[in-house]
Parts: sequence; C-alpha cells; structure tokens
Amino acid sequence: MVLTVVFTLLLAALVVALVVQWQRGRNPQGLSAAKASQYVQGTLTVVGVSDTEVDPQAAADKDGRRFCTITGTIVGPETNPTDVYGTLVLGQGDQWPKVGDDLPVIYKPHKAVTSWQFGVLPDPEPPVDLGKH
Repeated sequence: MVLTVVFTLLLAALVVALVVQWQRGRNPQGLSAAKASQYVQGTLTVVGVSDTEVDPQAAADKDGRRFCTITGTIVGPETNPTDVYGTLVLGQGDQWPKVGDDLPVIYKPHKAVTSWQFGVLPDPEPPVDLGKH
C-alpha cells in the first residue's frame, strides 16, 4: 500500500514537472539582467539542418512559425567546441538556415551542452551617474 502511494506521488510530480517545462517552452521569457550575467555569448556553426518543403510556408503553424531541427558546434569563451542539437523557431520572414551558417547562442560557462539557447545577450545597462549636477 505504501509503495503504491509513493509511486503515485512520484508519477504525479513527474507529470507536474513535464507540464511546467512544456509551458516554459511555449512562453519563453526574456533574460533579466541578473540571469543574463550568468551566460556568455557564443556561436553555433550549423553542420546539419532538417529539410524544408518545396513551399516552406506550408509547414507554418497557425501563428506563422516554422520549426527547424539543427545540429551544430558551439564555440565561444569558457567552453571547448561542443556538438549540440536543438529546434530553432522561425518567423514568417526568417530564412531557413543552411549548413555552414553561424547563429548566435548563449550558454552558461563550462555548461554549453546543457544550458545553451539561441539568442544574444542584452546590452549591459550603462552605469548610473550619481555625480553632482
């Protein structure tokens, strides 16, 4: 009986964790300044890309987004060249990537394989001048 209850609770926790991760993927949030400071900028060189159809717009979802699976190598500061794969979400006007393209990515130092994502770091905010006016 206790084993059944424990198993049921573990299964429920797993379902909750999966739903939370799924929602984060559907509603990505921008990086706060504090969170951005934990990442470094790098480049992903595309070495493989999913095929496009003859009419790439035909594969768009109701919001006009297209999904492209990419494999590539991340290079940048504080990491060795790292092979990764992931999904790139393209808007209506975005070009389908090609092998050899360099795409901007961000990642946590020394953890590129587990923390990388497409994008660029926001510009740092200029320091506030508290001098006399």
